[in-house]
Amino acid sequence: MIPVISLDCPSYDEKVLKRTLEELLSALGGIENLIKPTEKVLIKPNLLRASPPEKGVTTHPLLVKALTEILKDIGAQVIIGDSPSLGPFPLVAKRTGMLEVAKSNGVEIINLDQSLTVNTPSGFSFKKIELDPRVLEVDHVINLPKLKTHSMTLLTLGVKNLFGCVPGMKKTSWHLKAGIDRKAFSALLLEIALTVKSSLTILDAVWGMEGNGPSAGNLRFIGKLIASKDPLALDRAVVEGLGLSPEDLLTLKVAQQRGILPEIKLLGDSLNLKGFKLPKGAIPLPSQFKFLRKFFIPKPKLDPQKCEGCGECAQVCPPGAIKLKDKRPIFDLEKCICCYCCQEICIRGAIKL
Repeated sequence: MIPVISLDCPSYDEKVLKRTLEELLSALGGIENLIKPTEKVLIKPNLLRASPPEKGVTTHPLLVKALTEILKDIGAQVIIGDSPSLGPFPLVAKRTGMLEVAKSNGVEIINLDQSLTVNTPSGFSFKKIELDPRVLEVDHVINLPKLKTHSMTLLTLGVKNLFGCVPGMKKTSWHLKAGIDRKAFSALLLEIALTVKSSLTILDAVWGMEGNGPSAGNLRFIGKLIASKDPLALDRAVVEGLGLSPEDLLTLKVAQQRGILPEIKLLGDSLNLKGFKLPKGAIPLPSQFKFLRKFFIPKPKLDPQKCEGCGECAQVCPPGAIKLKDKRPIFDLEKCICCYCCQEICIRGAIKL
């Protein structure tokens, strides 16, 4: 069984965060037994877009700061990196608070914008995957997702967060390759996670986002930090803590079908997340109704009262199904692949499903 550690963490107070992190790492065998002095470590937070920490869209910078300090104390070489879905990277780094963390700790922060085509093992659905080569060059990747809902994948947790290792707009082409098939996209997410091979996943669940996340949902206090050496194990613990079956999260279902979904042993404090509001349309249709998917999966629609005409939805739409007219998005629903990138990026909640 793979251990998953859940510990209460009532706030983002720096001392509280660092103490809780140290307890998590100790329960997993100690950071010094996982990472050796001088080894290179990439911390991979969720930096979806240029949003301040209090909005709950991104991994909290003080969690990254506490982890960075712990790693530097044992002599590790630390890099912070991600590939945001929208916005110039310097702006994202500044507004999320990550730039200040990097400066105050004397570490590098990088945009994962370089591309390397990686051949995958036999048995993978996708024979080649594009990743930033620096993800594969470091000795360790520590994955720091944020507990949020996601209208396409139900939740964004450990496995989903590693999609940020795909550089920049390359994510768009991968959405197009998977198309409307959520299971195919979930297989891609799983295969990216298996290729990256993160050494540790720590979930920022002090404050999470429920409802129509991952940008415009509702903040919810959870008061937890959750960690495991296996992102699949962590994701399973959270899904079961929500009162759901692993089959409800398609990345776990694909792993189960391949015989690689781990059995877990939950340690530490209780993990009861029942009542956490899920996004509309995210629970997949049963496989026997696959042919009805295009009719039953919700399509995006505009709430004109909330739309400010920024055009960000059109910028991120993989199939180019959104055009602006008089500063209002027009949706071509025939071209729409229901990836919900438009809804994902809209912090104003102007795109509904």
